[in-house]
Amino acid sequence: MPTRRLVQEPLRRMTNEAVAHESEHHAPPPNVEADVIARELIATTTGASGRFKAWAWILGILSVVGIVSLVVKFASVGDDSTKWGYVAALVSFLLSVAGGAPMIAMAPVMAKANWVRPITRLASIFSFVSVITLIMLIPLVAILPPLVTEGARRRTIWYLAPDYSPHIWGIAGLLLLIVTGMMLFYSAALPDFASMRDHSTGWRQRLGKRLARGWVGTDVQWRTLRMRIGMFGTFYFLILVFVNFLITTDFGQSMVPGWRDAILPMAHTVSGFQGGVAAVVIALYFSRRFMKLEKYVHLDAFWSLGRLLFALTLLWIYFFYSSFIVFWYGRSENDIATLNHQIKGPFLPVFIVGMLLIWFVPWWILIWNKVRRGTSAMVVGSFIILIGLLLDRIRMFVPAWSVPGDQIHQKWLAETPAAYWPTIFDILIMAGGISSIALIVMLMTRVIPVLSVWQVQEFNLLSKPIKYVRGHATLVAKPD
Repeated sequence: MPTRRLVQEPLRRMTNEAVAHESEHHAPPPNVEADVIARELIATTTGASGRFKAWAWILGILSVVGIVSLVVKFASVGDDSTKWGYVAALVSFLLSVAGGAPMIAMAPVMAKANWVRPITRLASIFSFVSVITLIMLIPLVAILPPLVTEGARRRTIWYLAPDYSPHIWGIAGLLLLIVTGMMLFYSAALPDFASMRDHSTGWRQRLGKRLARGWVGTDVQWRTLRMRIGMFGTFYFLILVFVNFLITTDFGQSMVPGWRDAILPMAHTVSGFQGGVAAVVIALYFSRRFMKLEKYVHLDAFWSLGRLLFALTLLWIYFFYSSFIVFWYGRSENDIATLNHQIKGPFLPVFIVGMLLIWFVPWWILIWNKVRRGTSAMVVGSFIILIGLLLDRIRMFVPAWSVPGDQIHQKWLAETPAAYWPTIFDILIMAGGISSIALIVMLMTRVIPVLSVWQVQEFNLLSKPIKYVRGHATLVAKPD
């Protein structure tokens, strides 16, 4: 018993605040009038505090500095691909976070999960961050080695395709992902634009009137809205898997001779879901705390996100082991060279730290029920996951882009290249790209309510707090 108390005491300190109020916020409050919900949530888009403006300025400056550093790096370094590994890792990281987060806006909804209704708007906002991913991808596409050099074709998935295939399809796939994500956002936001038209003033009212497109809430409009959410959500998932496949193959495996991993694209996609859920947890925590949304964002949402994040954390080690075991037991020249390059080489410390932060530490944190029932420890675990995800992307893409161009056509990598450590421009570019995620989400909360008005109203209509045995529970209706 003393040993058990010693182990659980740090976790108890991390969750004391949330657990103390657990019984107060487990169940939703009594139903609130629809007009009251609309007015209160739309009011959150106005009256930005001084702290909000200060952070927006800081993040905006860092974002601009990152874009300028990207241009300067391209002008100074040029087409030397060995210097662009950290930009490739940043593109992969942004794709994982910005691409994985909107999945929460459609996957639990299609499963008819009631807890996700208030936070689908926040998750879908992350689709706008993919614009930054596209900007960062442009120089990589420009310096991507050609498929054919002096009659020799390098090993890629485009073995019978025209020379411009990886360049065109990479940009086209990401553009299609951006458009589909924005259409998913807009399809679900139509009723809220109508609420802005009816309950706001000034430019927000004019914007709501223009974007609502005559929405009045007829049966046909509601059926069409749900059909569009399902359609764009399905397309988004398929395109996201395709784009992850392109990024991991064209900008990862094809840069390293002999690196062939059929599991990597799906492992990259699943870890992107993990990063997206972690980003939503962080954004939801700060929105709930600083916008005073405790009445509409209950602990049920954090509990459900915690279970989802825990499952994805376990999936990471499953996919990694499934990939690793093939090379470990294969022991061919290709397999040994790949292990030396991706794991045992100069980036071994980065791999170890990244694995600990993306898998072991979050697993140890999220395995405790009291952690998943709180908010503070959940946010700490989410930050740890994002740091681990970034290190994992660095471990994956920086060594790949460090291979000199004259070695790409080898049968396998005979010599592992030395580690390329970031320059000041790489650090500024990565800081600017990461800052842009928070900046875009913050600015979007000034345009449209961070919580979906109509889905909060639907949540209250379908949920009822009840007392069950000695505790409290939520009775949820299932109309469809």
